[in-house]
Amino acid sequence: MVWLLDNAYNTRHRTYMMRKKEIKLEPLKIRYHGVSGRAMLYDERYTPYIQQAGLLPWIQLVSRSTPNLNAPLVSSLADRWRPETHNFHLWTGEMTVKLEDVALITGLPIDGKPLCMSTNSDGWREKMVALIGMAPTEAEADVEEGEEKKKKERKAAGAAFTWIQEHFATCPADATDDVIQTHARVYMRYVVSRTLFPDYTGKNAPWMWLKALTVFDSGWSWGSATLAYLYQQLDDACCRITDSAGIGGNMLILSVWSWGRLPIGCPKSVKFNPWDEEEALRLPTWAYKWDVVSEMTNDVNLMYQKYIAELDTITPEQVVWQPYGMNDTLGYTLEFTTNPMCLGDRDLWLMRCPLICNWAVEFHLPHHVYRQFGLFQPPPEWVDTDKALHRLDRRRQRKIKDRDKYHASYVTRFHLCVEQARSSARAQLHEHKSLAFDNYIRWLLENTRVEICPPAYNEDILEEPVNFEDLSKGKYNRDVREGQGVPAVPVINYVRNEIKNAAAESQSILEKTPVGEGNDDGSLRAFLKHQAKKLRRLSNLLGCRDPEFDEPSTSRSGTPSDPLSHHQGDDVSSSYAYLDDEGAVTQEGHELDDDMTLADAQVRSAYMLKPRQPIRRYMPSDFDNRGNPKVVVGTLRMASLDDEALEEVEKEEARPNRKKKKIACRRGTRNTRGKH
Repeated sequence: MVWLLDNAYNTRHRTYMMRKKEIKLEPLKIRYHGVSGRAMLYDERYTPYIQQAGLLPWIQLVSRSTPNLNAPLVSSLADRWRPETHNFHLWTGEMTVKLEDVALITGLPIDGKPLCMSTNSDGWREKMVALIGMAPTEAEADVEEGEEKKKKERKAAGAAFTWIQEHFATCPADATDDVIQTHARVYMRYVVSRTLFPDYTGKNAPWMWLKALTVFDSGWSWGSATLAYLYQQLDDACCRITDSAGIGGNMLILSVWSWGRLPIGCPKSVKFNPWDEEEALRLPTWAYKWDVVSEMTNDVNLMYQKYIAELDTITPEQVVWQPYGMNDTLGYTLEFTTNPMCLGDRDLWLMRCPLICNWAVEFHLPHHVYRQFGLFQPPPEWVDTDKALHRLDRRRQRKIKDRDKYHASYVTRFHLCVEQARSSARAQLHEHKSLAFDNYIRWLLENTRVEICPPAYNEDILEEPVNFEDLSKGKYNRDVREGQGVPAVPVINYVRNEIKNAAAESQSILEKTPVGEGNDDGSLRAFLKHQAKKLRRLSNLLGCRDPEFDEPSTSRSGTPSDPLSHHQGDDVSSSYAYLDDEGAVTQEGHELDDDMTLADAQVRSAYMLKPRQPIRRYMPSDFDNRGNPKVVVGTLRMASLDDEALEEVEKEEARPNRKKKKIACRRGTRNTRGKH
């Protein structure tokens, strides 16, 4: 078993603080800035130089307009981010922003040189003057930084956005080619700093991005650098807990990624602003689908709590797994024609490679999210994302100047991954298999945390009759009366946990009950009576007021009339409730057909609890070579499923009273007593 949560992150994580410490956190502040408007005007004379740099599709998009972003939604997603795996951990399984998303949303190139160079800022003002003809003076920088800044604090190497707007807002009509190139270079630096790599301050355009544009056709892999920077910002943001904490990176990518897949916080697309360009490289990207969206006007804190709650209950069936289409329809939409740059590097989308953005090195791990590609998803091979890399920071490691040399091994690995992806010797991947994905979900839920909202009640509340007067004084009901939070989700989480515990208890009892001994029917019935009381009290907590009464002393053998009755609802955690009885379906060596319906699977297995055997990793070859599962119908522990009539069982003989032993069962334990 691989526990996916590392204490190096876990004890500082926002999820841990909210779930375990019960600390109420504020939503993160978005450090993303648009570039539309009159502060910096796009000039058609910039176009050839922007195209050489590989930024044309992106700048064409953001220079027109960008939709309003939803800060509470971004915060709730950041809460689910795990630096250990570089993805979001949800009930749906792992999900993440991939190179595919970056390509389709931004049109930025993935192939090319990793954006890794010397970040030495010594003498940056002189270098900036040599490149664009001017630089902010120290006095101007002090004004922009603010008087409250301490004089000893190191000032950022770069120009304030207000300084850039003041000196380069418009290009003169009679400008020479050199002047046009200078304005184009500054404009690209302005856009890159505000949209692709916005930092936590949101005030400064760092010198390094201007240096990256010294030569227009440098061939940078802007797409991989953008994703590396976004991953790093999520790594940091998921562990920030102060009220003023913020998140940088390309928030438009993250927002469009979420809007296309998740039904949570998704705005309505209101209209499209006119797009008059018909040249192929100036066509819109996938983000144009969300050109103008409806605004969220509710209270930010309330929306944040609402999104946290909704992400606690989302299921795989509610996700749009492939919003861009698939195969021949990939990237096709009826509303408009997408930019060909969006699909230009599609053979690189599945690379398992390092992503590099100067100081930031993050791993792209698509094998964790094959479901998003419509591919076969087993429990993924573990890849260490390296805590040492996560500690790299532009401010804390100022002494590291030559990033290209420092990260030379990762730069080489990136080029090798591109070469392998371009070759014909790529691994053969298989299509999505539902049973394999169910197996993966079980594995994931055993090894991570996917809930933030604490259960509404204590675990032992069902052991005694509900005292509603005392219950009304509890924290959960008190918070509901005061209008705090969304009340349904804690109840759902509580019910979910109780169902899982009941399944585990059922398995333990059945394993401890020897086969063929008549005196064990009473203990089994006692267990069932105990479960019935707990479920009845559970229904009381949900608003029912059924009186408690003792069950009749007789029992009947048989099977459920509705094979789906044990597996209702969309909660993926109900997959924990399977048990394939030894007398019903053999576990080892025989998998169910992938096209078998749930009803078929349940008809073959009367009891539906967690499998005793450890989860075995499904492989594509298992499905290719699968045969008909062997079915053996038990004669004592399970009634024949073909019997239409239910036979009456003799009444239980009177037994002397004995002290009942409370059964404590532990998840994952096995008891083989009574097996034959």
